[in-house]
Amino acid sequence: MCANLLTPHIYSTLILSAVRPSAVSTMATTPFVRKSSWFSKLIYPFSSPGQSITDSYKPSSANGNQCFLPIRSDEELEDTLRANNRTPLIFNFTVRGDSKCNELTGALNRIVLLETDKKVNIADVETDYMEVRSSMLRYGVKHVPTLVAVRKTFLVDSYVRDGDKPVNWLDLKKWIEKNAD
Repeated sequence: MCANLLTPHIYSTLILSAVRPSAVSTMATTPFVRKSSWFSKLIYPFSSPGQSITDSYKPSSANGNQCFLPIRSDEELEDTLRANNRTPLIFNFTVRGDSKCNELTGALNRIVLLETDKKVNIADVETDYMEVRSSMLRYGVKHVPTLVAVRKTFLVDSYVRDGDKPVNWLDLKKWIEKNAD
């Protein structure tokens, strides 16, 4: 058991000893820029290969709309509300891996980031985390998936998908634009 605990230390020592000192100093002085490796897609995909991490905090689309990172706790939800400022915000209460949720999430992202000219931001709230249950109660979410439109932390409107029917893009786009600026 003791050997298993020491194994990561041994491997990290071997890896660090194999790295050239000049490569380490170069890595420390240059800002992180996305490379075309599998690791770059794990963190967060930037819109262009030469873009830096700080550039990724700018609006996600040409129309200025943003898609915030997934929310997994009430504290993250409050932080997102503060960061959003005065722009209308749509919370997508969803579960990853569910086909109904994924279909609605894809339609929402496409409409907000590519198809609408109105100002609105979106954020996915992952409901499979217990830490978001009080937010679900706060915004009256009884079914998943549910979209909730928020202005200045107050609930404005909600959208619940009709049963097993496919997503109606025209109705969804009309609902999004009704709740956008």
